[in-house]
Formats: sequence, C-alpha cells, structure tokens
Amino acid sequence: MLGTDTEVSVGYQLGECDREYPYRYSLVATTDTKSDKTLIVVQCNPSLATNSGSDPTVGKVAIWAESEGFGKVVFLNLFALISSRTGALTGKSYEEVVGPRNNEVMRAQLRRPNCTVVMAWGGDIPVEPELYAQRLTEIRGYLEEIDLVAHHVGALSYGTHPRHGRMWNKGNRDIRVLAWEKICS
Repeated sequence: MLGTDTEVSVGYQLGECDREYPYRYSLVATTDTKSDKTLIVVQCNPSLATNSGSDPTVGKVAIWAESEGFGKVVFLNLFALISSRTGALTGKSYEEVVGPRNNEVMRAQLRRPNCTVVMAWGGDIPVEPELYAQRLTEIRGYLEEIDLVAHHVGALSYGTHPRHGRMWNKGNRDIRVLAWEKICS
C-alpha cells in the first residue's frame, strides 16, 4: 500500500486546455520525456477530459507518446463539440459540430515546430458521411498548406479509419504514413 508521502508518476501531466463549453478545441499533455518533439493527435470529438482531469484515451496516448520520445501531446478534434457519446453529434449542423474556433486553433497548433501529426478516431463516425468527407478534405488541406504529413498508429480500423488511441495495443503501436485515399471515399 502506498503511503501519503509517496508520489506516483503517470508519465504525463495535463496542461493548457482551450475549452469554451460546449467545445474543447485543444488539450495539451506534457510527458516525462525531456524532448522538444510534439505529437499532435487529431481525434473525432473531445471527451470530458480537461487540464484538471484525464480520461482513458488521453492517458493511453500520452503514455504511448512518452515511450516514443515525444515531450508534448496536443489533442485536437475533427469536431470540437464535447461529448463522451458519439451519438450526441448526430443530426447537428456542420458548423455546430465543428465549432466556431476549431479551424483557427487547429491551424495554429499544426504550426508547432518539430511536430508529428497522427489521425486517431476509429470506425465510429458520428456525423453524416458528407460532413465527414468535407471535414477530411479541410484537414488534409491544412496539412498540405504547411507541408505536414499525416500518420496513423497501427493498422487502419476496418481498413478505412485511423485507429483510435485506446487501440494502440501490442501489434498496433507502430507509426505509419497515412494514405488519404484509404480513408477518403
């Protein structure tokens, strides 16, 4: 049993959180690795995690990032509307699920020096296919504007979706260049 004087290191600390309820635009975690490398993870939509409380995805991704030598992890989202249930995004307008400042924050974060971008949302897409396709086209355009390459970790889920961060398990932990034609129909 741990005594009250014992500190347990989890390998990361939560920091800056750009949140204007009901939107979270970014969340930054710093790992225990002393590195200037930043991992930018683009997920589907944000959970309830903030700078004062993590969740299983943030924890797993931050620990993976630390093991890969990243000093910071920046969590961004295709859609900034906060919900722990993806079904909460269904039936909403494009503007409502993307969020009023999501593009501005994403573009600023993608300009961080020494960053690697990883797409990570799994196969449960909570918006209509045309909205999803529109968003992928926009994100791809932002990355191409500043000459960044998108990656994914492990095999694509269902052969068409970047694996969710909670699924970066044994056998699916290697970082790979994303072939956009595989995820854009």
